[in-house]
Amino acid sequence: MAKYIGVFPTACLTRRQLQDLISHLTQQGDVYCEKAYAGLIDGVLICLFNAPNREALDAFCHQHGMVAEHLWRIDLETKDGELASV
Repeated sequence: MAKYIGVFPTACLTRRQLQDLISHLTQQGDVYCEKAYAGLIDGVLICLFNAPNREALDAFCHQHGMVAEHLWRIDLETKDGELASV
């Protein structure tokens, strides 16, 4: 399963609406959000997704009405200070 980071605008969402959205995004399935960070003042939601491929993630985002400002596949991450494959 590949990992992706997505950045989404949320300027019009209330805290409650964000909570509801994140609850849906984090439900386990073929695609799900592992971790989410929300900036209420900046109106941004940053999500770490697990997805089998980019097409599945795009379909998942479309299904939830989310349009990404940025969406990146993550190939390497740090483990004990060293880069390792995801």
